Amino acid sequence: MRAEKVVKTLLGNAAGVSALVGARIYPGPIPQGTTLPAISYEHISTVPLRTLDAAAGYSLVQSRIECTAVAKTYGEQKALVEEIRKALDYQRGTVASIEVVSILRGAAGPDIRDDDVQLYTQAVDFLVTLREI
Repeated sequence: MRAEKVVKTLLGNAAGVSALVGARIYPGPIPQGTTLPAISYEHISTVPLRTLDAAAGYSLVQSRIECTAVAKTYGEQKALVEEIRKALDYQRGTVASIEVVSILRGAAGPDIRDDDVQLYTQAVDFLVTLREI
């Protein structure tokens, strides 16, 4: 839950993201009837990382968090994906009282279009490395 808290905080504090979605940033599925565009984020996995100093008093974990941009147009979707990238990629430091070692962009999914409901989506993974005490 710590990596998700970091992602939610960074997305919520990013001016570019807020300009596009306001507060419409949701854990898990976006609720039906939500005004678009919006963002969902989900925890995919977490793995422990070994540190060089076993007596360091802390450990590292890396979580994969998937962020999905959902919009009514392809252009809106692409603009939102870019703002998500700017808000998260290469971030580090203390975020929401959590020590973030790094956030790096991972795989990006395909563009998905649903003509029946006029939705455009794309998911992007981020690798969030945190220091645990």
